Order: sequence, then C-alpha cells, then structure tokens
Amino acid sequence: MNYKILDEEYVTKAEIKKILSERKDVELEQKLAKEHAGNYKKVRIDKALKMKKELRDLGNPKLKDDLIVKIIDILPASLDELKLVLQMSLIPFTDEEIEKVFELVKLNL
Repeated sequence: MNYKILDEEYVTKAEIKKILSERKDVELEQKLAKEHAGNYKKVRIDKALKMKKELRDLGNPKLKDDLIVKIIDILPASLDELKLVLQMSLIPFTDEEIEKVFELVKLNL
C-alpha cells in the first residue's frame, strides 16, 4: 500500500483525542494513539486551541508550531522546564522571549 501525504499539521494530544473520537472505524494504530493521547492529556480541547492561538499571536518567528504543540502538551510549570522544551529550536530564545511564553503558559495552568 502506498500512502501520499496531502497535508501536514502539528496537533496537540487534546486535538488528537478529539479527532480520533469522532471517527467510527479506526485502525489499531489510531486506537493506540487515542489511548496514548487520553493517558497524557493535561488540557481540554478548547483550552488547547486557545493556547495555540495565543502562542501564535505572540508573533515570534522562532516559536514554530512543533514547539507550540510541545509546550501545550507538556505545560511546563517552571521557567527551567520551558527552557528545556525551547531547546528544540535551532535559534536560541532570549530570556525576555522565554518570559513572555511562560507568562502565557502560567495563565493556563
């Protein structure tokens, strides 16, 4: 079987759970993904979508969608935890940029 990727988008675990819950016929892999997302979900779907928009609205070009999704899924409780997530970026964040992101995350804890 050959598959073709039509579109690619980073989604939070809350979004994964919602997407897979709406499907009637799911493959084994999708069922396992849904269970995994349900086990680790910290944020409701509405809050996850709101946070994703707010983080994008910061307008920081270093804050790519993959980082935004990781931040939402992990919900770092400290600056040090957030810094660990942001280390995935090829371009380092300044302390001021990290503070802005953390303030937004703190509002959603």
